[in-house]
Amino acid sequence: MMSLKPRAVAFDEKWEKIEETVTLVLTLGAIKQKYWNERFSDIYALCVAHPDPLADKLYLETKSLLENHVRDLCVKVSAQQDENLLSEYYKHWLKYSTGAKNLNCLYSYLNNQYVQKTKMTEADIMYGGTHSHDSGDRMLEIGELGLDIWQRELIIPLQNRLAALLLACIKQDRCNQNTDSPTTTIRGVIFSFIDVNMFKNKSSLELFENVFEKALILETGEFYSSEASAILQECDVSQYMEKVINRLSEEKLRATKFLPPRRRFKTKMIADHLATLHAEAPAMVAQENTRDLGNMYKLLKTVHGGVSVMVKQLQEHIKQKGLQATNNLKGDNVPAQFVESLLKVHQKYMDMIKNLFSNDQQFVGALDKAFESVINHRVTSRNICKSPELLAKYCDSLLKKSTKGLNESEVDDKLAQSITIFKYIDDKDVFQKFYSRHLAKRLIQQQSHSMDSEEAMINKLKGGGGNKKKPFKFTKYRVNNYRSKLDAMTK
Repeated sequence: MMSLKPRAVAFDEKWEKIEETVTLVLTLGAIKQKYWNERFSDIYALCVAHPDPLADKLYLETKSLLENHVRDLCVKVSAQQDENLLSEYYKHWLKYSTGAKNLNCLYSYLNNQYVQKTKMTEADIMYGGTHSHDSGDRMLEIGELGLDIWQRELIIPLQNRLAALLLACIKQDRCNQNTDSPTTTIRGVIFSFIDVNMFKNKSSLELFENVFEKALILETGEFYSSEASAILQECDVSQYMEKVINRLSEEKLRATKFLPPRRRFKTKMIADHLATLHAEAPAMVAQENTRDLGNMYKLLKTVHGGVSVMVKQLQEHIKQKGLQATNNLKGDNVPAQFVESLLKVHQKYMDMIKNLFSNDQQFVGALDKAFESVINHRVTSRNICKSPELLAKYCDSLLKKSTKGLNESEVDDKLAQSITIFKYIDDKDVFQKFYSRHLAKRLIQQQSHSMDSEEAMINKLKGGGGNKKKPFKFTKYRVNNYRSKLDAMTK
């Protein structure tokens, strides 16, 4: 049983046993539970030794042991040929990082009672404490110390070789060649640059960025810049976009395997060739080439402001299609032709925006602007906009008893769809004037299909004005007023 009472302790005798156990822990050697418990007791005894605690000496000896161990590993790893260097490094890293975590548990009393008490608080650092240590000199817990030593004594001396080999493996993968090292090894080595600094809350990625990421960004930029130029010389823009999308998919998969950044890819294969892609947008929109438009959107949405040209082109295209659909309407059923033709165009491009552009609000806005132009179109400033009158007549034809060929459900659907046109009308007062006249005639001449339908339609109109300046102001009182007049006339 461990004695909690402070007493005189022979440091060398205790340290000899601790040193042997620490070495086994770092190499993942087998340790009996009995000896593990004894080392806990030995570390405690040194920390509370009488008359002077020996925690400081224990810390320094442990640090020296860890440094010598990692330096020996560095010699072994650096002696490897390039084809074996990554696997040798990763093998030792797996053992050592696991050992460092276990060692932190073994030294828990030293960490809690010695290291924690000597650490500077955040307030000390911010406002100035009694000690003048900088952040690099701060005392680390044993597990943190072990990782810090790995970084200083192994990664830094080998960083150039490690980075060069990792970049070569990633390039081989991009070229569909077999890599010199397994995926798990490549990923493990890259992650070690991050994991070794996980205890640093504010700079855990600093080593990864300096040792590997900066070089990877440069390498990625050069690779895709060269490839983009080569592809454009051999392919048209349509084929180029498909190849780039395939590359994007590959890079996403590569990101899950190796954790490389992808921003250079976007710059070199998309942003640098934005003018070429934009130049093809008008023809693709005019031809409604859905495959190419979908591909272009996938690429351009990754670049700030990239889709603006497509949005502008689509807005103008929808406007022209809407105007074509409503020009030269003839016959007795012009209101129905007008409304239903526009609804058909609207639905077509709503489906396109949903399927090709993921309901991107920039494209939805383009559709709205295009339809505002079409529905409020005047040939000249002297001409009157016919949309309010035509829509009112269309609604009138549906709400009359004489509606033929449609059941009640179909009539309700058409009335509901007509709100799509109504919301784009600027001058709702004009529409209301025409609608009121038709409503009065239906009620007075007893041609209305039903009062429920009349009131339901007015509620739809009141709710379908959107954020327009002049919303529909028809009230239920107006309907009842017409009804009372009708009753008076028929008495």
